[in-house]
Amino acid sequence: MLKRLLKLLLLLVVIVVAAAAAFVVTLQVTEFNPAETETLGVAVDPLSSYAPVEAESGVSIKIMTWNLGYASLSETEDFVMDGGQKGRMDSIGEVVSNINGIGQTLVDTAANVYFLQEVDEGSDRSYGTLQVSTYAELLSRPSVFGVNYRCLFVPFPFDLKQMMGKVESGILTLSDYIMEDPVRIQLPGAFSWPLRLANLKRCITVVRTPIQGSDQFLVLINVHLSAYDDGTMRIQEMTALRRVMEDEYEAGNYVVVGGDFNQTFPDAVTEVDGVAEYHFPLKDPSYWEAFAMDGAWFTEHGWQYGIDMTTPTCRLLNRPLDLVDDANNQYYLIDGFIVSPNITIESVETLDLAFHHSDHNPVVMTIHF
Repeated sequence: MLKRLLKLLLLLVVIVVAAAAAFVVTLQVTEFNPAETETLGVAVDPLSSYAPVEAESGVSIKIMTWNLGYASLSETEDFVMDGGQKGRMDSIGEVVSNINGIGQTLVDTAANVYFLQEVDEGSDRSYGTLQVSTYAELLSRPSVFGVNYRCLFVPFPFDLKQMMGKVESGILTLSDYIMEDPVRIQLPGAFSWPLRLANLKRCITVVRTPIQGSDQFLVLINVHLSAYDDGTMRIQEMTALRRVMEDEYEAGNYVVVGGDFNQTFPDAVTEVDGVAEYHFPLKDPSYWEAFAMDGAWFTEHGWQYGIDMTTPTCRLLNRPLDLVDDANNQYYLIDGFIVSPNITIESVETLDLAFHHSDHNPVVMTIHF
């Protein structure tokens, strides 16, 4: 009897190991391996009569950046990577409610350019909602979408009801203006195997808008940099991003970079005795830390930060937002803009939405050149 039981247990172990191995092999075979540079298309709603135009010198341009948290990280949610437990919302109804709220904010803001991050399109974690096409149709603007997360099945968190499953997500740029030569540029750095199989492949997207009466371009760069590394990948990504920015500026163009940098902007952190002191203090050393961005090169060369110090742009998802005691909430300033020296920043405002539809607040900047 004991021998039979041991054989059954051994068989069970073999089956589990074989299944796990087969799953890993499947993820390996289907791993998203984007090219270093990929030409993207400009999607246009066939029912829209909107005609994109050239940018004009001396005319104000309003730009919004917003990490949408795949319409699933509102004030009621926590997230496993931040110390919470969840990987998805409890129902599609909650996701749709967030999509509607996000959409209304996008329309009400009436920006000329939108940089959006963490936008899902048919992902299990957001119940198959088609967010890319929804926002593009809602705004009736041409759009450029760069995938930075594609996985057949993300087996995390280790709770069958919370696993993220199939993921298709990325960064979305929408614009009033003509968008020429859109490209996706893969950023350096990657998690070690096998973590990389089910992880993001970070990128930037670059589009060029011709400027009326000029041979120059307004270059729009959408970014969403790494979050859960030890900081090394973010340094590599910033170095690669800076090269693109520098090349475009040296070519005589006007450069706007916007997005979620997952780093604290230099103006929002000081160093005291070798310890970073953040404008929105890190309340517990065990919390996720948005390391300080190395801004020395940008400052030395006249580049400017488009940030609003009065309002946090992101909250930690270790727990649902505490609406009673704000001391239990951890905040960051990691979303905003970096613009070239030949651009004038007129205003920057973080819209305080109390993280109602996303774990990020949108940042709106107005510029001219």
